[in-house]
Amino acid sequence: MARSSVGLLKYARLTRKQIILFALLSAALNGIITASVGAWLGQTYARYQARRQSIDSIVKLVYERRTRAGMVASALRRGADIDEIRFRKRAYDESYVAWNTSIMQNIFAIREVTGEHMISSLEGHFQDGLVAALADVDRCLTKAYDARLTNAEPKPILDQCRMSALHQFVLDCGATFTNELYKLSKLSFIPFAKPAKEGREISEQRIAKACIQPSAPPAAPVAPGATPPVIAADPGPPDAAAIAPVAPATSVAPQPAPSSQPLP
Repeated sequence: MARSSVGLLKYARLTRKQIILFALLSAALNGIITASVGAWLGQTYARYQARRQSIDSIVKLVYERRTRAGMVASALRRGADIDEIRFRKRAYDESYVAWNTSIMQNIFAIREVTGEHMISSLEGHFQDGLVAALADVDRCLTKAYDARLTNAEPKPILDQCRMSALHQFVLDCGATFTNELYKLSKLSFIPFAKPAKEGREISEQRIAKACIQPSAPPAAPVAPGATPPVIAADPGPPDAAAIAPVAPATSVAPQPAPSSQPLP
């Protein structure tokens, strides 16, 4: 067996020096490939972990601010003591600052998840939907809180700005947005892979459906036995007679008054 191996080497005209050089080159090449693939796998997993942590941070900020806003509104509605309201409002203000100081960081996280590093298509729904709704919640709470500090009734203000509807909208939009981001950030070891276009489009449609506020609130139901409000009917377009030009008045000669004397 040894003689046959030596014979093959002689037949291939390979020297011992060439064999050793080939073994060293093979070992070096295998080491480079293994190190490169290992580094790429580690970098891909680290990027995946960073995306998930960014999404977790967005979830925490959204739900914390929504929860604290609900606690302030609840205290205002039930007429709680002013010290309790101030304590809850102070905690809400802390979540307000944490949210607003992280908006750009959250936008960068959205771009990283979607793979669109310039401007993501989901940023519009994030800014015009979730951020705008939380701003409306803050304005509503601030007005009601200021009214309570002046011993005024805050409940009409909360009802006027539709605090309950805004509170529910933030929940629906925030849950849908973060859920779709979580699904788009799935781990993939395919080189240069991006979220599928179909998956991004479906996620964008779901987010758009959940993060667009209705243009007008629904009409309040009329209590049984109550007289519904009278709504003026649409006058519609004017008819031809109404818009026809009026003819100028003509002077008519006065007729002589009939004589009261008897005829002969």
